[in-house]
Amino acid sequence: MKTLAHTRNFLKISILLLVIYYLMNGASAANITATDYILLYVNVSEKTMVDIQPSQLSWLGVEPGTQTDASQAWGTPKEAIQIENIGSTNISRIWLNTSYPSSSPFGTADPSAYDTGNFAVVRRNSSGESFFFVNRVEYNESELIYLQLPAGYAHGRFRSANKEYFWAIDASDGNCSDSDFRIGKQPHNQTQLGTVDLTGVCDTLTGTGAQECRAGTLTPTTQSPYTGNNQWGYANLFVGPNSNYENYTVAVYWNCSSYVKAMFYHWNMDAPGAQELGADSFHMYFSTTTLTPGANIIANVKLRVPYGTVAGNISGTMTVQAQAINVGG
Repeated sequence: MKTLAHTRNFLKISILLLVIYYLMNGASAANITATDYILLYVNVSEKTMVDIQPSQLSWLGVEPGTQTDASQAWGTPKEAIQIENIGSTNISRIWLNTSYPSSSPFGTADPSAYDTGNFAVVRRNSSGESFFFVNRVEYNESELIYLQLPAGYAHGRFRSANKEYFWAIDASDGNCSDSDFRIGKQPHNQTQLGTVDLTGVCDTLTGTGAQECRAGTLTPTTQSPYTGNNQWGYANLFVGPNSNYENYTVAVYWNCSSYVKAMFYHWNMDAPGAQELGADSFHMYFSTTTLTPGANIIANVKLRVPYGTVAGNISGTMTVQAQAINVGG
């Protein structure tokens, strides 16, 4: 029979063993941490993408013959868009193009016949930069009793808010791709008649001499897609007085037997003749500064609503074209 001393010793030994076990296992769990790591690797594919914000600009209560201020869309007035490179390649070139009506909207009394893309002027967001139409498309119009033209010439207007410059082209043989093109220097508006005699001797299309008009021969396009039945005639020109003109390239559709279609462009490198002439001060890329992934640039945007624009809601679009050169090369 066990004595009380033996029982006490047994209990002491058991408790001691439990304490030792607890200390050994508890210390092991608390003080020993296992670590390891893995590599995370991704190959990002080459993709050129841009994001344009805001995605809409709108102006309310604009009068004909005026240039807009800030857009009234999105609560806070804005007059700019932000072009962000959201892709994975360096964007080397950015240019623009805008929508335009398929025929002359003037005199139709139909707001849907007009196109706000044809009103859009854009400038780079830097000091000293000027606004230019992306591409302003005009059509010939009916007789003006106060306009003097050479025989066989069709005529129209370059409309820019409260300024209208009369132009004329020799349409006598129905092919305007290599014709004589003329434009007056002084604008027509509510207070002045402007240059209305286009029959005399003119300066060159880029001239700043003493004559009241500019004139020159258009060059037919030879590069695809502007060949054959899609051919145009083009030339660089100044629009405006000698002291205050804007640089554009004009392109006229070859078939002018029934109507004349003339495009005045500056930021549109897809326009007829743009690639043949190469980028210069008359038409150019909006940006040729490398835009790296995640970077952005700003473009200021306004509308020049011409005289004769009917009241109502008018819409249109501006497209931003981005190009990454030598991707993967």
